[in-house]
Amino acid sequence: MMLREASSWLLGVVISLPATGQSTSPADPKPVTPPPSSDMSQVQDRPMSPSGSEAGMGAPESATGGWYEEAVDRFREFRSIASPDGGFRLNTDFWLTQDFEVFERPPPPLVQTGQSQIYWPQLNGLLSMEFGEHLSFVALGQAYRGFDPIDESVSANLSEYFVVLQPFDTPALVLKGGTFATCYGQWVNRHFSFQNPLINAPMMYEVMTNVSDGSDNLSATPGRAVFLNRKNLASNVPGWLPVVWGPSYTSGGQIGGTAGIFDYALELKNAGLASRPSDWQFWQKSFSYPTLTGRVGVRPDAAWNIGVSGSGGSYITSQPRVTNTLDPWDATQSVVGADVSWASGPLQIWAEAAWSQWQIPNLGPADAWTYFVESKWKISPEVWLAGRWNQQLYGEFDAVGGGTTSWGNDTWRIDACVGLRLDRFMQFKVQYSYLDQVGFDQQSPNLFAIQLVMEF
Repeated sequence: MMLREASSWLLGVVISLPATGQSTSPADPKPVTPPPSSDMSQVQDRPMSPSGSEAGMGAPESATGGWYEEAVDRFREFRSIASPDGGFRLNTDFWLTQDFEVFERPPPPLVQTGQSQIYWPQLNGLLSMEFGEHLSFVALGQAYRGFDPIDESVSANLSEYFVVLQPFDTPALVLKGGTFATCYGQWVNRHFSFQNPLINAPMMYEVMTNVSDGSDNLSATPGRAVFLNRKNLASNVPGWLPVVWGPSYTSGGQIGGTAGIFDYALELKNAGLASRPSDWQFWQKSFSYPTLTGRVGVRPDAAWNIGVSGSGGSYITSQPRVTNTLDPWDATQSVVGADVSWASGPLQIWAEAAWSQWQIPNLGPADAWTYFVESKWKISPEVWLAGRWNQQLYGEFDAVGGGTTSWGNDTWRIDACVGLRLDRFMQFKVQYSYLDQVGFDQQSPNLFAIQLVMEF
């Protein structure tokens, strides 16, 4: 879709909406899928709809609003089923996210297109089933133009599907198995469009480093000169890796829970934090080289959530291209990080910092440090401002011919966003981001994006 057509369509939808009364939805919608046990309020893994209502518990009471709210309320009456004794509950939720981005060349992180703009719709469907108070099943299906923005035809994928078992009446022990988001950090707990106060992800979850997993005909065992020259090339999404690839919907099992003010989660998955979406499913990558990830958190009071996370495993893809015999355990990624969040009244603040080290076969370790600080300020129940400061720094690496040099281009980015909640089931965002890199610009320094999210 061309720039003028897409922008006119999105803005036309917003302008044509009738005025509504004050929103009665929760100020900060809870996660759509049950997050890791790092969120103490969610350890019982009861799915949440985008608008914040509990899945399987029926639709929220209708509030005075426009035609869209009324239509969604009527539709929601047919989305939930419950047995008379409450022993079984089934709920479905659907929401459509539409992003339109304009940028300079090369494209911004994770975007694959030959143009200077991209339209990226995502249709999401969440199914949750609860069998009594201790067992539940959740599945998230998506139809999109790629898990990350790409110029291709629409496809469908079952992104998450997992079983949650809480053996006891208390959440001290919660078991999870299937394909689901990582327990690393806090950002993953709010990565859906209805939760994220901005449009994009923090840099550590989307910006490509120069490390290759052997995909896209790129060698996972490059020579020193080839590896160091990558910082002079545009970011290669099909061939390179970030520190963490988005929510990292990898497959495996997790044990977690909450004891007093402490949360914990430990998971064994088939692929690493940096692995690309094509390696996340059970049948795409086996457990021959698993990754272990964990987080321990503490909530001293209702305002604070503080945690530390760690992860280690092989970053090699399931069928890598190599220039010699490769043991995947010679190509590993280790990540150690800390996260903190604080909320009081209309202000929320989140921050994460991480150190990541990749073992590059035959070349040695490559270190990177990355962090972000993000905030959201609610001006009114319908309007908020959000901002994020990101930075990613690269360590020294042995250079060709002696000495050392940075193996990547140090990068910082600032994101600024204005959000508008149009009613209980619809919100609109406008964002501008500016990025600066030392040396060659591997991605667009300027990004303008708009997003419309509709639940139905």
